[in-house]
Amino acid sequence: MSKYFELTKHLANLDAETWETTFDQVEAVLGIPLPESARKHRPWWANQGHAQSSAWLGAGYKTANVDLPHEKVTFVYVGDGVDREVRQPAKLTIAEAKAGLAANFGVSVEAVEITVRG
Repeated sequence: MSKYFELTKHLANLDAETWETTFDQVEAVLGIPLPESARKHRPWWANQGHAQSSAWLGAGYKTANVDLPHEKVTFVYVGDGVDREVRQPAKLTIAEAKAGLAANFGVSVEAVEITVRG
């Protein structure tokens, strides 16, 4: 699960078309600090294929009006509104993960090894 999943849930549960917020408020939703690059580089907030943008895009929002000096951002709803509920991703067993990887890479399940480090 992405470390930005809490932001996806928060946005999906909003009853608003826009959310004007501060970086501190985003951190409060996430429960973790934003990386330094979020405060220094406008492209971090771009609406394209990164883990963080997948969080807001997955809830049907895009970023707008990123104000780095004042550490503010506006999320604007652009989705169709049909189903804004976001569900927690299902957890896989090791066997299910191995089967999925084997199918994806076209190898036998026996050829897949998974190492869990903790």
